Amino acid sequence: MECLLCLRHFSLVRGIKVFWSNKNKQSGLTYIAQSTRLQGKIHVEGDCVIDGSLDGELSATGLVVVDKSGQVEGSIKADKIQVDGSVNGKLNCLKLTITSSGTVDGEIVTGDIEIFNGGQFIGTRLKEAPKLLEDHSQAEPVSA
Repeated sequence: MECLLCLRHFSLVRGIKVFWSNKNKQSGLTYIAQSTRLQGKIHVEGDCVIDGSLDGELSATGLVVVDKSGQVEGSIKADKIQVDGSVNGKLNCLKLTITSSGTVDGEIVTGDIEIFNGGQFIGTRLKEAPKLLEDHSQAEPVSA
């Protein structure tokens, strides 16, 4: 399976996969290594590769790749998400790809989904996020 990032943006350095996108010179790549475990809320400008473990919320402006050894417990919001590893939680993106080794268990909101043979999705999918009721706390009371 080829990563969503095209091959010209992929290199192999000492056996470590390094992905990057040149769509925005100001944003870079955030790499969460296999031996790393992060907890909490994280925001990434650009692309992100998760080879380790994340317990919490991740938002990114680019592509998020959960690599084969990557595990996520929580939520991811990004333009594109590719799952080669394991995600348990909520995903919100424009395009979701679950590869042959990927597993997603939870709720996804995406307009475009691709699941390769062997990939697993257990849960609920919505094409767009539900519209919440407007906050009427500022509205004037109605007289009877």
